[in-house]
Amino acid sequence: MKQLKKDIILANVPKNRINLDIFEEIDSTNEFLKKNIQSNEFNLVASEKQTNGKGRRGKKWHSPKKGNIYMSISTKNTFKSGPLSLITGIICTKVLSNISQTEEIGLKWPNDLVFNNKKIGGILVEKDIYANEEKTIIGIGINFNINGEENWWGDISELKIEDQRNVIIAKITSEIIKAYDKDHFDWVNQWENLCIHLNKEVKINNHDSTTEDGVFIGIEDDGSALIKTESGMKSFKSSEISIKGVY
Repeated sequence: MKQLKKDIILANVPKNRINLDIFEEIDSTNEFLKKNIQSNEFNLVASEKQTNGKGRRGKKWHSPKKGNIYMSISTKNTFKSGPLSLITGIICTKVLSNISQTEEIGLKWPNDLVFNNKKIGGILVEKDIYANEEKTIIGIGINFNINGEENWWGDISELKIEDQRNVIIAKITSEIIKAYDKDHFDWVNQWENLCIHLNKEVKINNHDSTTEDGVFIGIEDDGSALIKTESGMKSFKSSEISIKGVY
């Protein structure tokens, strides 16, 4: 397993726009960026291990030291191109697909990276104010080698790209910066083309613990999921879905 290397990452990202910190162990890359002043246009932090990794809706992200990617990017810039978490999903999927030369990595709404019908990555976007400074933090976790505590956890060990972690981190960061620089990002068709459950039966798990069944029809401009249910077409903003035959 090649270690995370500051010089390799910095050599492959836009010059003079990024501050980079690398750790052997940290509680959470997102929390680190919340507690530190923004020292450049974009701050990037990556760690070999997290002791308190964060997922959506307060869930813990299992983060052992096994050659995975745990990274976060923060910025005070305004994102104008669309829903940041979904566009970040497109970026991560395309970077991994290009480096591994596979088209088998896909997306599950709203923010899961999927390979072999198992979750191999996720994205957590947070807003935070620290020392009167408002910023956006994008947390990304990608499993290269992991024994998940749940049967729906997976990894991409068979793709043999673990030694490319530094380049993958740099490419994801560079593409996110490019997306920030754009006023428009043609993302809806790209996201739907990568979606593993388009036009398939899904179960909606709402925040109030209710569930609904339906067919995932597509995505709306604000990132909401469009589901055809027995009572008609409905839009869901931040629920979670389970997919028949997947997870």
